[in-house]
Amino acid sequence: MINLAFLPRVWPDMCAVYRDPGLATACLEVQERFGADVPLLLVLSLADRAGHGIARYDLEALVVDSQSWRETVIEPLRRARQGMKGRFNAPAETGLHDDIKRLELEAERLHVQRLAEAFPPSAANGESTALLYLAMRGLAAPAATEFLKTFTLAYETQVLPALALD
Repeated sequence: MINLAFLPRVWPDMCAVYRDPGLATACLEVQERFGADVPLLLVLSLADRAGHGIARYDLEALVVDSQSWRETVIEPLRRARQGMKGRFNAPAETGLHDDIKRLELEAERLHVQRLAEAFPPSAANGESTALLYLAMRGLAAPAATEFLKTFTLAYETQVLPALALD
């Protein structure tokens, strides 16, 4: 069964769950310690939540495409923004820093759009694609499970109330 109903809401739902301080911290930790692609991880977590598993080879293809976009577009912007932080304080320089920050966020939004457009049909594999991705990044199963618990709590507190209003 193909269930891609979660994809049209993927960006607003990702932004909502990321506003949860616990999830934001967990995302930054897996990004910094394990090289996880946070937008990809959150898309996979939302797919899991929607009951949309994907085959391992489809996950591997998403990882390769995501890595290319991240390395070519997002990471150079992030390095420039982080390199400027606190070092350049003239108004024009802080304005440039803010512009780079906005561009980085837009690059991440486009990354998510690309993922949504390329997202494969559902596969009946019964395993969490987000857990599989975290294992591929080297995260131990208990820590990966804890990440998903944090995601679930963020989803339930940040996304579900908004959906109830729709």
